[in-house]
Amino acid sequence: MSAKKVRVEFLDGSGQGVAGVPVKVTGCAELHSAPTGQAFFLVEDENFAVFANGNEVYKGTLSSLPEKIVFHQDGASWKAA
Repeated sequence: MSAKKVRVEFLDGSGQGVAGVPVKVTGCAELHSAPTGQAFFLVEDENFAVFANGNEVYKGTLSSLPEKIVFHQDGASWKAA
């Protein structure tokens, strides 16, 4: 299978993007979310996971990948919308 772009977005309680969230996806280097709260990865593994602040926050497959994976701040952690 060819690589696909995985777009993640981190939002606070009021729906605003959160900058600087350390985020990593299986097989990719760690990035920090942009001022818009977004980060983009090129993923090759069919089964992948997303980690924010070192904690796994999402598991999925490239074949069922949504347009973007949105996370909402839940105290000190993140929950997929």
